[in-house]
Amino acid sequence: MKKGYITSQLILENTIDYVANYGLENVTTKKVANEMKISEGTILYHFKNKKTLLRECLYYVDNKIDSALKEVSFWGFNLPKGIKELWYKYFEYLISHGSYTKFYLNYRQSSYYDEETMKGQIKSFNFFTKIVKKVMPKLGADPEIFWVYLIETTLNFAVRVSDNQIENNEQNIEKIFKIIFYGVNGITQKHKIEDFK
Repeated sequence: MKKGYITSQLILENTIDYVANYGLENVTTKKVANEMKISEGTILYHFKNKKTLLRECLYYVDNKIDSALKEVSFWGFNLPKGIKELWYKYFEYLISHGSYTKFYLNYRQSSYYDEETMKGQIKSFNFFTKIVKKVMPKLGADPEIFWVYLIETTLNFAVRVSDNQIENNEQNIEKIFKIIFYGVNGITQKHKIEDFK
């Protein structure tokens, strides 16, 4: 690869793919550079160190997902239907971008996912964060608890679907939605699962 063609975005995409294929514990800037057939210095020119690189990968994926979610006209809907449509859009994006999903899950379950990183997500995941903070109290759920529950559970299912461990079909996705939101119903008390039909 010629140096002139190396952009920050290209490095982020290659790092995400590397983590998706080999795991977060195996990634180094040197290994990503070797995979890209560039010098490690080229990566370090764009990103201060591995920690910064990985954090920027997370924010990059956040921004991609957030842009996809903005396509849902959430505020105009009946609340339960809006939540369902938003979740479907989120899940659809995750299963069609398997590398992003695997990276995201790996990163969130690592020691890299610290307070500083979470604070940065207020900007990178702005649309979704705003909805969670405004809507969840109306349903009687703690936004912080709901956030962890929804993201972690959805990511785990999405990885399994994108890896073909669970067949990607309408019936299975509906079942996954109901499993996740039956759990939420246990927290909220205000809405029954029938409200989401």
